[in-house]
Amino acid sequence: SRLICGTTSLHVELERRLAEFEGTEDAVVTPTGWMANHAAVGGLVGKGDLVLCDKLDHASILDAARASDATMRTYPHRDVARLARLLEKHRRRHRRCLIVTDSLFSMDGDLAPLRELADVKRRFDAQLLIDEAHATGVLGDKGTGAAELLDVKADVDATVGTLSKAIGALGGFVAGPRALVDIIRNTAR
Repeated sequence: SRLICGTTSLHVELERRLAEFEGTEDAVVTPTGWMANHAAVGGLVGKGDLVLCDKLDHASILDAARASDATMRTYPHRDVARLARLLEKHRRRHRRCLIVTDSLFSMDGDLAPLRELADVKRRFDAQLLIDEAHATGVLGDKGTGAAELLDVKADVDATVGTLSKAIGALGGFVAGPRALVDIIRNTAR
């Protein structure tokens, strides 16, 4: 187990460098990007919570949301107005709410409306988790992804990424504030 006896100095150094690259307080690595989404979603929501996903999110996000025990709802691709209506209808019944989206959708190559999602997140007291798997190393001046490109990194609560695309290695990661990453590190399956 990584938590009990499987953490090496190499893990710690990689996590420090990923957090530095992402401009966050901390990061945690996982064996794959798929597992990073499961760790992030499962660590942030559970029974009694609400998770909302773009219908065209990567299968790892949708599977993670279904497996989280949270109430899951999807909204039509990039349809922020529909997302807001779902939140108006369902938000008050749930203690926590997580909006999850790919930042760059791999099949169509379009970007999530991150500025508008950040506005909705604030309006409904939700968290915003984005998967930058297809944007890391490609978008933004530093190559950290769509949130950097669109200048909304400060509005993103946590970022999921993969090492297996532009970085050319194996593994995934979740980056964000130290307290949030600690929750994921200690509760993710």
